[in-house]
Amino acid sequence: MSYMRKIKVNAVIFLMLICGINTTFAGISDFFEGKSGTFTLDPVYDGIIGGGGLALTGGLFIYDFFDPVPEFDGAVLNKNEVNPFDRWAMQPYSKSLHITGTVTEVLSMAAPLALIATDKSEWGIWAVMYAESMLWANGIKEALKFSVHRERPYMYFDGAPEDKIKDGDYIKSFPSGHTTMAFNGAVFASYTFSKYFPESKWKIPVIAGSLTLATATAVQRVLSGNHFVTDVLAGAAIGSFTGFMVPFLHTLPKRENLEVAVAPTGFYVQYRY
Repeated sequence: MSYMRKIKVNAVIFLMLICGINTTFAGISDFFEGKSGTFTLDPVYDGIIGGGGLALTGGLFIYDFFDPVPEFDGAVLNKNEVNPFDRWAMQPYSKSLHITGTVTEVLSMAAPLALIATDKSEWGIWAVMYAESMLWANGIKEALKFSVHRERPYMYFDGAPEDKIKDGDYIKSFPSGHTTMAFNGAVFASYTFSKYFPESKWKIPVIAGSLTLATATAVQRVLSGNHFVTDVLAGAAIGSFTGFMVPFLHTLPKRENLEVAVAPTGFYVQYRY
């Protein structure tokens, strides 16, 4: 093959690669663009939201890896030291209710799959938003668990699970992580589905079904001896906040109202209403 012919062949291959890359990026762009305009993504805006959630969750994951497991002296705790509001609902550990509570949590977290009913152009948008909401929900509840160090209700009864004691999970009662993630998924699904399909006959079933699963998760976390009532109330509040606030922020104007600047002490983010 002559030198000039090699150049021509290589040029054709190069152009084919460029076309392929452009087509791929165009497809990705369309995937995140959305046709309804109900929610919108923005590289800077979502970089801040998603990056913040990722940094919080990732940082706590690393902290947990190096955080030493506290020693347990084997003594059953005194129930009378628990506040009256929480004391009445305290239960010993139940493995079966622990498992069923995890099942309803997973089902609640899967509730946003109802959004598959949207146009395919919206799938990337709600998937990114849901990922961001989960990062923040997980990060906030983990930060509180590491800060509060509250013993779980089953520590006030005989028969506490040894594996939970060995890995230090027994002092991570507040807030309820299962409840947090369950309500994050349920509220996210309820809010976004209602925005996409305000007149749909399926709106009420989606809202009622997802919130019922989340509530069932909270109840079972109490009955299984894993949490106090205040733990699940806090978890429901955190999950509801992140499940609503993240998609809500994606209904607001972005670039023209958002300002990110570097300062001598770091950086700041300002949003003008």
